Amino acid sequence: MRSVGSAVWQVFDGDAVATVGDKVFDITKGELFVVPSWCEVTLTARTQIDLFRFSDEPVYEALGLARTHRGENK
Repeated sequence: MRSVGSAVWQVFDGDAVATVGDKVFDITKGELFVVPSWCEVTLTARTQIDLFRFSDEPVYEALGLARTHRGENK
């Protein structure tokens, strides 16, 4: 998935692998990671995971400039 607008993701519980562009991160409870605007992000959960996403996407929606692309599952 990728979208207009930057986002900060917070891991509340669980662990996963986050691929942001060409970088791969192991993420676990308590960690944050950032996804720049229009950068592809893929999440692969290792356990059940609880995430929260903070984004400036509502600003783009209000301006009529929002777009999102969801790739096919691999």
